[in-house]
Amino acid sequence: MDKILVIGGGSWGTAFADYLARQEKKVRIWVREKEVIAAINSNRENTVFLPGIELAENLQACADLKREAVRADVLILAVPSKFIRTVMQSLKSVLRDEHVLVNLSKGFESDSLKTISQVAAEIFAPGISRQWLTLSGPSFARELAKQHPTAVVAASDNEELLERMQNHFSSSILRIYRSSDLQGLEVAGALKNVMAIASGMINGLGFGFNTTASLVTRANMEISRLGIRMGAKAETFWGLGGIGDLMLTCFGSLSRNFQLGRKIALGESLVMIEKSTPMVAEGVETTKAVHLLAEKLIIDMPISREVHQVLFAGKDVRQAISDLMKRSLKSEWNLN
Repeated sequence: MDKILVIGGGSWGTAFADYLARQEKKVRIWVREKEVIAAINSNRENTVFLPGIELAENLQACADLKREAVRADVLILAVPSKFIRTVMQSLKSVLRDEHVLVNLSKGFESDSLKTISQVAAEIFAPGISRQWLTLSGPSFARELAKQHPTAVVAASDNEELLERMQNHFSSSILRIYRSSDLQGLEVAGALKNVMAIASGMINGLGFGFNTTASLVTRANMEISRLGIRMGAKAETFWGLGGIGDLMLTCFGSLSRNFQLGRKIALGESLVMIEKSTPMVAEGVETTKAVHLLAEKLIIDMPISREVHQVLFAGKDVRQAISDLMKRSLKSEWNLN
């Protein structure tokens, strides 16, 4: 596992590649944009997706995905979920049984409603699960890049691989815990972005911590409800990849999804927000997928439903919050 290729030059991919490079790993990062490659290699900075952060001298950006994948031992996926299928299809012809795949991407594929690992099983064959792990948890890219102590969780069906990668990637900066609940970790990581949009809307309307804390608590119940129905373990949603990541994105203004929700509440349109930045807010695509999943599985997901109504049906944010508050009264612990 000496040679690592990070696939994706967004903020999280860049920050994670920089972290590994500073741990004296042999790391290269594949980036789609030529100007970003030039900036990283010449100026030691990703000026588009992680501006203001000086990157490790031994981190090199590259443009040829297949050639670099052949040379690598570990492939780290850090591209938005809507591009993940295309990237995996490019890797299919060069993937070896010895490759380790580490997924940093969060979200559902909006048309198939599959998690990232389910897309991988379709493209590479089900046996890919022995080579696969997903890493998730409360981790803003900029803070890891500034070497703020961070704890996350890795999940895989392969316990031996989990332990190896846990030891290989952990340090005094990044602490990694293990989990066998891959499904739960993926569901939690995807849905927290939808809830972060809702939290940003709350902030944009000027509401305070009462409202946000209420949202986070009920959001975690809603996420758990879907996850358990999909086969996840309930305890996953109360750990780092569940409530930990949810709190970060709902209380932290560094979240792109939070900022998108805030701008929506302040009167900007979704189209204009997405045109104004090259960065992808995963929660938008995930909101579409969750809306369809909730209908398919007949699960009550009121917060996700209201976010969908605001983003795609033009509903007023204040009306959405009012409708949530006026729903029929019920017991708090309604996981089913």
